[in-house]
Amino acid sequence: MLKFGELWLITGYDPANNGVFITEKAIVTESLVGATQDFQLVPLLATSWNQTSPTTWQITIRDGVKFHNGKPMTANEVKFSLDRAANISAQNRQFMDFKSCSVIDDHTIEIETNKPNPILPHALHYPNMAIIHPDSLNAQGNFSKPIGTGPMVFDSFDKQTRTFTVKKNQDYWKGPVNLSGMIITGIPDSNARALSIEKGEVDFTVDVPMNEVKRLDELPGINVKTYLTPRVYRMAINFNRPPFQDKRVRQAISLAINRTDIVNNVLYGVGAPAKGIFIPQMEWSNKSLDVLSYDPEKAKSLLKEAGYEDTNGDGIVEKDGKSFTIDIVSAQERPGLPPMAETIGASLRKIGIDTKVEVMASAASTDRQNAMNFDLIMVPANIAMIPDPSYVIETWYRSDGYSNSGKYKNSTLDALIDDAKQTIDKKERYAKFNALEAMVYDDMICIPIADYGVTIAQKDSVKGYVFDPTAHDLRMDANMTVG
Repeated sequence: MLKFGELWLITGYDPANNGVFITEKAIVTESLVGATQDFQLVPLLATSWNQTSPTTWQITIRDGVKFHNGKPMTANEVKFSLDRAANISAQNRQFMDFKSCSVIDDHTIEIETNKPNPILPHALHYPNMAIIHPDSLNAQGNFSKPIGTGPMVFDSFDKQTRTFTVKKNQDYWKGPVNLSGMIITGIPDSNARALSIEKGEVDFTVDVPMNEVKRLDELPGINVKTYLTPRVYRMAINFNRPPFQDKRVRQAISLAINRTDIVNNVLYGVGAPAKGIFIPQMEWSNKSLDVLSYDPEKAKSLLKEAGYEDTNGDGIVEKDGKSFTIDIVSAQERPGLPPMAETIGASLRKIGIDTKVEVMASAASTDRQNAMNFDLIMVPANIAMIPDPSYVIETWYRSDGYSNSGKYKNSTLDALIDDAKQTIDKKERYAKFNALEAMVYDDMICIPIADYGVTIAQKDSVKGYVFDPTAHDLRMDANMTVG
């Protein structure tokens, strides 16, 4: 059994809400559509998909797949799962633009969308759309346990310790599984994760502190590898706060940040300075964009243009008699966030912005974000939960976008996003999204800092792990072995 020290406490495992955990980490459930390491769609539980009209897709379901209860997967279970995912989560429904799903025959379903949605298959890659058997629900219709099709089978969950155990699927449709099972324990503190693998309490863990990577890797019996993952450290901006409605202020904040220095000296080389919204490995990223400039003098000049000057010599700029004072909120679980927030806070003070950094648990940070009780908030945002540029551009920047944390509103931009999203021709679609990426990058609607580097620490006795860059944090690999 592999002992896995997970990044988060395990609070749920219903794929409609917790697909990242149960589909990617516990690998109990699977989605209809897979993706290669360069974000190209491939068949998984579905073998093909065809758009039969502007708002209709026909999906062919793989034959010969069995659920963990021994029952065959058919179109009925797929319809049940997609209907349920759409009904439980507005985000799931929005990603699919889901109107209805109907069964054509045992191995064919038809999905109808509200508007033309060329990326419905991309949405079916999202882990919350994983397929489960209806027996996953109890007699009252409530989720009880995940009965999926994946290489691991749900075994137990200890509510006291929040330890989740899975065992090998002896009848996996892809063939024999190497890994005998996993004991998964949530360890939210990055230092505790590092200590747990050093003491031998776990065999495998993720996101150890950057300053510990070299030391851990040099310890006998442990190796640490770093991968660039589709996630970007960014600062969301509260557009309900008047100073940030001025583009010059947002640009000044960006110009005060030395991204190369942050990657080299704060993240210890784990990651890369952001070049645009997407990582360069994505074929739809705008390759003409470069790392945002570091120019504190220009930042001061822009603040002065916006009416902010230090008139009393205390080092803090004022406007209309009020000092420019802001807060930066950061969660503590991801090891790069707190030191990055502190570094950025110090940089902003150097250009005359009085900055308070508040580091807290992720749940508290989310509460602050939802209540719009922040000026700037550090967000380690995933950029490929759906492998298409519309996932980020729509959810971050559309007025009603699911991850539009700062409540930015621009009806002209909304129309351009809608047009790009519904463009079917791939070359034309990517060209439109390239233009949108350049537009929001220049306008500093949110402030990208660095591309996310994820660290995987494992015992030397763990063999065969292959990192999947399309996953949310990481995808566990059933082909691993533990010596």
